[in-house]
Amino acid sequence: LLDPRRPTIPTAEDRQEQLIPYTPQLTLSPLAYVTYNKTLQDIRGMVTGVTGLESTSLLFVYGTDLFFTRVTPAKTFDMLNEDFDYYLMERVLEVVGSCHF
Repeated sequence: LLDPRRPTIPTAEDRQEQLIPYTPQLTLSPLAYVTYNKTLQDIRGMVTGVTGLESTSLLFVYGTDLFFTRVTPAKTFDMLNEDFDYYLMERVLEVVGSCHF
């Protein structure tokens, strides 16, 4: 969003680099809000915590309301999908290991 190379009128090369066109206002998707577009009243504090994953943090907000969420700003790039093929991975590692020795 804050790339200084953002063009006002994107060319084909700019589109290939997936540069977002310049706009005077920065608009955020409602999905980008940590609170999922819910209003938290009278916030007294926030506590953040780490997890075992590099891509994930924990956030707890307290005050009149209590709010807890897992935050993944860069998506969960360090987690495997549920349909990951472990069997294929094992076979590939066995073949590579046997070829190496």
